[in-house]
Amino acid sequence: MRAIALTAANEAHPPLYYLLLGGWIRLFGEGEGAVRALSVLISAAVVLVTCLFGRRLVGPAAALLGAGLVALAPSQVSVAQEARMYGLLTLAALGSLWALWAAVTEGRRRAWVLYSILVAVTIYAHYYGVFVVASHAGYLVWRRTPLPAWRSWVYSMLGALVLLLPWLPVVPGQLATGRPWPSYRPPLTPSLYLDALTSMTGGQIFHDAIGGGSLPRTIAWPVTALAASAAVIGYRALGKSREARMLLVSSVLFALTISYAVSYAAHVFAPRYLVFAMPGLALLIGAGIVTLTQTSRPGSRIAAVAAVAVLLIANVGSLVQYYRQPRPDVSDWRRVALTMGGQARPDDAIIFLPGFSRIPVNYYLRGPQPRLALTPSGQDVMGDKGLRMPGVVDRVSRHPRVWIVTVLPVPRSVETLIDALGQRAYAVRRVDAINYVRVILLERSVPP
Repeated sequence: MRAIALTAANEAHPPLYYLLLGGWIRLFGEGEGAVRALSVLISAAVVLVTCLFGRRLVGPAAALLGAGLVALAPSQVSVAQEARMYGLLTLAALGSLWALWAAVTEGRRRAWVLYSILVAVTIYAHYYGVFVVASHAGYLVWRRTPLPAWRSWVYSMLGALVLLLPWLPVVPGQLATGRPWPSYRPPLTPSLYLDALTSMTGGQIFHDAIGGGSLPRTIAWPVTALAASAAVIGYRALGKSREARMLLVSSVLFALTISYAVSYAAHVFAPRYLVFAMPGLALLIGAGIVTLTQTSRPGSRIAAVAAVAVLLIANVGSLVQYYRQPRPDVSDWRRVALTMGGQARPDDAIIFLPGFSRIPVNYYLRGPQPRLALTPSGQDVMGDKGLRMPGVVDRVSRHPRVWIVTVLPVPRSVETLIDALGQRAYAVRRVDAINYVRVILLERSVPP
């Protein structure tokens, strides 16, 4: 399949979301609203499952409050509008957490089978699924799980591994591209760890290299401190439900801390990838606020109302700012297409390197120009399939101008391509930097 070939050759993520999106488009069309609707539906399911699972863990009132926090969190709302896999990661991770809880507390074989399948789905959605599994292991250690349950968990992991076998040979090639830890990632600092927490329920949108979230840190961090205090109260209130509080804390802090620690060896840490931890934290906060309303201490109910008001104002205010001044995606493909569309000629050639950028640019930019999609090593995977760098240069040298669309971190093969075209009398006429995308125009100075 084309989606699998492009994902294997150029992407830093697994293919499941793209396969689902391909089927969705065939059913509902290619309009921008239709394409984004899949993520909207998935994110709505995240809110629903948070509420349903939360009812079993923290009670109906806390579950409803936690689901409301997830629904209003700017980070959750932003991923609900992207044709990307982050919402699917959250839904699959939440489902696997529910299945693990059912398997451990009920000991049913079918729960372990379901858990095995959902783990595979989580990793097929995003490689951060590995940290989801790590948090599950931490939960099992924390609760001092008996040996029979550990044995069932190991069997489930083996089952998930079998389901992942068709894709595993592709992973080393994806890692070799360097795209899983691109150079534009924000520096790995303690503030980035805190930003990940504020991205969940503190009214902050994802903090990245383009800029901060929709609230200043001087506001977002105090809101996060308030949310953390409510979560601690919720944790203590769940003392009688030991399983629930260990499960929720593990799903948030273990995944966050492990991914952060691993990034000191290879910087894979990105707050938006941790969106799957949001439901667990929201449920703990909901449990804490409900506990405050039920205690007899003076001022506790006022504190609960104040906490809800602060969280509501922070999240809604951040959402309003997000919609009034929407921050474009790190790639902003619409702007890339508009930049090229005003200048591209029918006899130009366009090279996408890495080749996955061909899909979003083609969505917005239609035209007769021949288009080649290259792997980072310079091999075409969608145009003249199998064509390597010398053949690519021969192919595009028939055209007076050549566009190169590339994405940070820019592959070395881009420089190789520019040098090879330079030997054929092409020179760089302009370079447009559009967020993480670079659009390079080369023009031949003499006739062939």
